[in-house]
Amino acid sequence: MASTIIGVAIATVDQSTPIASVPTPSSWIAYPSTLTSMAFTPVHHTSPTLESAQSDSTPQSESLSSQSPLTLNGIGPVRVGMTIAEAEQAARVPIPAADTDDNGCGYIHPQGIENLLFMVTGNQIVRVDVVRDSTIRTLNGAGIGNTRAEIEAMYPGQIEVSPHEYVQGGHYLTYVPTDVSDRNYRILFETDENDIVTRLRSGKLPEVTWVETCF
Repeated sequence: MASTIIGVAIATVDQSTPIASVPTPSSWIAYPSTLTSMAFTPVHHTSPTLESAQSDSTPQSESLSSQSPLTLNGIGPVRVGMTIAEAEQAARVPIPAADTDDNGCGYIHPQGIENLLFMVTGNQIVRVDVVRDSTIRTLNGAGIGNTRAEIEAMYPGQIEVSPHEYVQGGHYLTYVPTDVSDRNYRILFETDENDIVTRLRSGKLPEVTWVETCF
């Protein structure tokens, strides 16, 4: 009896000429297959590399610590270009003012975080130095103790190698970003005679490349 009722309903619709778009049973079968093919159309996105995405890598609510990642333009919540007061507020740790030379260049050290220094010029942070036995590492995981080969593997095709000014057999390994928005920044690793990283730094050009610190 159910099939009889359905047949009547269809017949009634067919007799109403203005309603010409009511789907027939065959269109009901075709429609889901069309929808399925649309729903599973793949969409491809291009993701930035870790280092080129560094500007948004650390929540601003996070305090500066020895676990904060070194990035192209700072470390943790502290960014190159900040004043000392702005850096102290962002870091949530005391950062005593710097003794500067005649050109206004000097270093400041955040309290409680060993082997981390900020270079300042004109009261603005321009570079971050990680020295000695620090465990601080970059977003890609590079840091003190890595070999030249490991650094080059972490940044394939983006490391420029030059001889060290003072260490016989040592090198400077400079990470050069490909993103045009990062073109004025670098990460630089220094190695010893065995090509083991002994210190690293990041910041803006030209200060990040200065060998004689504030020169």
